[in-house]
Amino acid sequence: MISGIILAGGAGRRMNGKDKGLVQWHEKALIDHVIEHLAPQVSHLTINANRHISIYQQRGYPVIQDKAQTLLGPLAGIEVGLEAIETEWLAVAPCDSPLFPNDYVQRLYEFTLRHNLPLTWVRQNGRDHPLFCLIHRDLRGMLHDFLYQEEKRKVTDFFTRHGRTLEFNEELPLFANFNDEASLK
Repeated sequence: MISGIILAGGAGRRMNGKDKGLVQWHEKALIDHVIEHLAPQVSHLTINANRHISIYQQRGYPVIQDKAQTLLGPLAGIEVGLEAIETEWLAVAPCDSPLFPNDYVQRLYEFTLRHNLPLTWVRQNGRDHPLFCLIHRDLRGMLHDFLYQEEKRKVTDFFTRHGRTLEFNEELPLFANFNDEASLK
């Protein structure tokens, strides 16, 4: 069994401070598109959010916040996700990328097992998409140390220490990241 988490805890700076998960796209909030694609791929789903908690709770899934009061970036959401799960694996998806394959979790899982890895993330046509990843719960202590002892935040710095990418051949708009108003159009 694999748990899943949707990262919706960011400040939305490039979206003029809007909560990206709640921004409308094709008449639905971005997070609702992500839930639709990720929920069937995992046994348990959680949302990581740091504001508008009650709005996210209306989706019917547990909502967990980062531990730190200051936003430490997406690794902080992955950290609380790893602490919350009862399964060995955590599949991660960002709230602002509503289009991705319906089997991406299974493909990452098979790859991690075949190569005996604790962490794998998506690479698409030479471009990393690290927030589409699968991470083993055994990395939670190392992630905690990375965030709070080393005081580092860069996702790929942590990821390249512990895992590797799996190449996906799908073309955009799959894995496209809607970071700003222009990309939504």
